[in-house]
Parts: sequence; C-alpha cells; structure tokens
Amino acid sequence: MTLKITSWNIEHSHRLGSEDPSAHDLERIRRLRQTLTEIEPDVICLVEGPKGEVAIRAFCDRALENNWKPVLLSGPQDGSRDSDYETKGTQWIWFLVREPWFQRCELQAPQVWQCFTERVTWDVHYWGDLQSSRHSHYRHPQTLRVDVGGETIELIGLHLKSKINRNAVSRDADGNIVDPYLEEALIARIKLATEARNVRRYIDARFNQSPAPGIVVMGDANDGPGQDWFEQNYMFFDLVSNLQGNVFEAHRYLNHALFDFPDHLSWTAKYRDPVLEIPESQNPLLIDHILMSQPLVNGDLPLQAEAGAGRVEHEAFERGNAGSSSKTRTSDHRPVSLVLTPKVQ
Repeated sequence: MTLKITSWNIEHSHRLGSEDPSAHDLERIRRLRQTLTEIEPDVICLVEGPKGEVAIRAFCDRALENNWKPVLLSGPQDGSRDSDYETKGTQWIWFLVREPWFQRCELQAPQVWQCFTERVTWDVHYWGDLQSSRHSHYRHPQTLRVDVGGETIELIGLHLKSKINRNAVSRDADGNIVDPYLEEALIARIKLATEARNVRRYIDARFNQSPAPGIVVMGDANDGPGQDWFEQNYMFFDLVSNLQGNVFEAHRYLNHALFDFPDHLSWTAKYRDPVLEIPESQNPLLIDHILMSQPLVNGDLPLQAEAGAGRVEHEAFERGNAGSSSKTRTSDHRPVSLVLTPKVQ
C-alpha cells in the first residue's frame, strides 16, 4: 500500500479551528480543503500548527472535517498532557493522518528522543567566545512511528529556530553588514545549526540501535532570508548538510526528496531578502525539506522512494489559491510531498 507524506507550513492555522471563524478564514478553509483533496496525502506534517491538543483537534474537526486526524500522545488527550510535547510558543508540530493509516501510527514521546540523544539542552560556543551558552529545541521535534508490514518507519517533524532578526540591517560606508545585525544573525544561525546537529545525533543513535532504520525528516528548516550568505562568509557549513550527515558514511546519509526534482521548481516560499537586497518576487527559497534514510531508497524496507518520489505541490497550491488575497490564501509556504511505494519483489 502506497504511503504519501506531505509537509506543509500553514500560517495562522490556529484561526481555522475557531468556533467563530471570520469570512476570510472560511475562505481559507475552503481553499485548504480543495488543496489537500487534490494532493491526497496519507500523512500531513503540519508546521505552525495550533498550540495544544484541544486546539489541534478543533482544527481537524472544523477545517478538515476529520478527514485527517491528529495522532496524539497516549492519555486523556484533553490538553492535560500538553507539557509532554516539550514545545514552547504558539507554533506546534503535528502529524495528521487519514484512514487506513491512522490505526498504524503512534506518536513517540519527546522524552524518548532526549534519552536517545542523552541531552535536553546542550552547550553552544559562539565565534571567539570561550564561555558556553545553553540551547535547546524551542519547538521539539515530533516523531511519528508508522507500522508498515511489521517494520517501523519513523517520520520526524521539524520546525527549527527562526532566523528572524529584530535589528534592521546595518552597513558601514563600504556596504558591509556590521553589528548589531551581524551578531544577532550569526547567533541565530549557530543555534539553528546546533538544533540540526541534535537531530543528526538522534538519527545516529537510531543507526546504532538498528541496522536499517527507515527515517524520514521533514518540516520547516528556516534556512531563509540571507540564505547561504552568512554560511559562506562566516560559518563555512550549511544547515541541510548538518541534517544529511557524512557522505563518507553512505549507509547513514539522508537523501533529499527533491534531488531529482527540477531545480527551477525546488522552492517553497518567497520572501524579500534585506541582506542580499533581493525583492520577494525574485527570491524563491527552499525552506521546507523532506529527507530520507538509505533503507527507504535501497529496498531494505517494505516501502521505498523511487525516482521522482518527491515534489513541491505547486499545481495544487496555485489552483487552491487562484484569485486569493493575502488574507484568504492558504499559506505563504507551499507543500512538499514524498510518495513511498511498495517494494517490487
């Protein structure tokens, strides 16, 4: 049985589960349903989801008519266990699943992740600073375990630290970016990189436990405004490489779902870039990613990703948002999907 996974950052999703939605939100709900009906995902990794169990259940009921239901931690599911998701703020990560896959899914407690990585927080050393600071996931990764013919595939949902800078871009007389913008931007990127490294630590732990773990990593990596400029000039490494791992350990390396998708279509959002001084219309960014472990590529598991398995859902997004305004569009991000098909015997 084929499994289609879609990662989608839906801005202001909490409004769509309201008991009294505005006219604009009702229009967004209509467009959301149309888009998802066309995409037909079995599993949705919802990024920027509403805060808490009660709110996500309301979202699935009122916005999705329960065609996709949230997989929650075991327990009363009335919000009394919200703290167990280890997530701060108002933008949560949820897995929404439709039948018949729903009965095959279980959400893993974040405490298991912390046990496998042997850490909840970690030291961060900023450039030239001998004193360390502590950092942790503001939005803890969520892990959905899916039973596929007796084998387990783990779907890891991410929303890494934002690169939003509170300071305006500062430049010297020669046009070079300087403090305080530069310092704040570098601190944010270093924190972001350490979060990716912690995800990689979990993946390595899984490879130390199992010879062929099926792992899919997806979500919003926030490698957006100023994309690569700071990495090229100051940090000398990039975010996705931290997630993918060491290519010299090929069996542990994560393939990107869009590796064979056309380059000109491999983008999920457009934002104005004040660092590179690029307008929004000319700045397509690949912010939302899906990566998969080798056992899902080489046939070790009942499901596998064949050529062309990954795509950005541009067509469904644009059809669903035709004629919309900034107040009625579904999101500022486009969905990304991966199709896993049964292994040919």
